[in-house]
Amino acid sequence: MQKKPIAVVAIGGNFLSDGRSDNQAQMERAYKAARLIEHFVQRDFHVVVVHGNGPQVGMSYLRQLVGQKEDIPPLNLAMCDALTQAEIGTTLELAVINTINRDIPDLEVLTIVSQVEVRADDPAFSRPTKPIGPFYSLEEKDEMQQRFPDWTFIQDAGRGFRRVVPSPVPVKVFSASSIPDAFKTAHIIIAGGGGGIPVIRRDDNTFELVDAVIDKDRTACLIALEIKASHFFLLTGVAHVCSGFGTPAQKSLYQLTPDEAETYLQAGEFPAGSMGPKIEAAVAFTRATGGSAVITNADNISAALDGREGTHIRF
Repeated sequence: MQKKPIAVVAIGGNFLSDGRSDNQAQMERAYKAARLIEHFVQRDFHVVVVHGNGPQVGMSYLRQLVGQKEDIPPLNLAMCDALTQAEIGTTLELAVINTINRDIPDLEVLTIVSQVEVRADDPAFSRPTKPIGPFYSLEEKDEMQQRFPDWTFIQDAGRGFRRVVPSPVPVKVFSASSIPDAFKTAHIIIAGGGGGIPVIRRDDNTFELVDAVIDKDRTACLIALEIKASHFFLLTGVAHVCSGFGTPAQKSLYQLTPDEAETYLQAGEFPAGSMGPKIEAAVAFTRATGGSAVITNADNISAALDGREGTHIRF
């Protein structure tokens, strides 16, 4: 029996919530993600979904601070990663089943809550770059900075200010090796959500939680390599990557070799907190497998599968 091809699809947390979305709005966004995933199921793929959690984990952490006013001990950022993995996995599971079960009865969707190892000496712990939580106006940012002087804020993509936290490089996804066996019963697997729950290794080979938010694109790449995925899709807010983005010199990039992509990356074309990790992950996948990684948005996923849209990084 011929094995189905496996597609790893990385979906941003901003696609699923803007940080201020209520339950109904988040569910509506989950259904949009489900329709995206349906394209792969219709083409007979096994699918692994790796979602981000930037807006959601930021809001989850803010809820912990509110709870302190009622003497409720707050959870740390690592545990908020765990909470948002389960919450987002639940909404995605429900949306996917309700969307696809009309055509494929008894579709099985499995969420694997995943811990991910990072290095304790990763320089990211002293240089936070990962935006989390909602966007703030300049006035809101100044107010939050007064309340939390140890927080770091950046202006994010011209849409406002956001808090940034450490985003260490993942080195091992503990649950990844279980995914091929899970496909014996499940059609779609959600794993590595939010980039995973970050842990560091102690000298005695035990582990402890650490406060950080791992970039989901890097975790998705590790999973894709571990399970020998045939396709790697990185979803973003644009149909394809551009150099000179937002400037008069903007240029669409539809086909890139790994070397060309790295040249643009080193030239500073792709910021660390947004497009940079997607390019890095796509290049790593292509170099390791010789396959193609695709960066595009949800509206153009079908066209990207046909090679008519998206940025395709390949030899």
